[in-house]
Amino acid sequence: MTKKKTATRKKSGATKKTNTESKSAKTDLLYPLQENFEDEVFALVNQAREAAGLQALTRLEVLFEAAEAKAQDMRDNHYFDHLSPTCGTPGQMLAQFGVEWTAYGENIAAGQRTADAVMEAWMNSPGHRANILSPKFTHLGIGYAPGTTDSRYRAYWVQEFIRL
Repeated sequence: MTKKKTATRKKSGATKKTNTESKSAKTDLLYPLQENFEDEVFALVNQAREAAGLQALTRLEVLFEAAEAKAQDMRDNHYFDHLSPTCGTPGQMLAQFGVEWTAYGENIAAGQRTADAVMEAWMNSPGHRANILSPKFTHLGIGYAPGTTDSRYRAYWVQEFIRL
């Protein structure tokens, strides 16, 4: 399952940062944490952009933190949507992390077991592909949260794209 969201607007002023840790630590993970999944997806995105003749996206750690928080939020609060019951819209969530942006996009996915599988799903979806290959974005963060015994999906994936 995948969904995408794109928006453009001017954001002025920094807002407060939030704690990037999950409000409820999950110890009943079905699948082990795969920290390299985020790096694998990041590399695959830039490979796809290079193949399309586009500039590589720059890694921005705060976007990785926001994307991971969103993936954990979807898992822990049992939803799959761009609108978070705890963080609001992707733009509002990015602002909570102190990110100032002039454009943002978000891709979400759930259920895929590997970085290759989630990238294949996103690249086969016109809207997600458009975010990945958009020349308007300059920075990227990736989030991954493994499923738990009470979550709907085995894995939750988030891509946060921005233009500063």
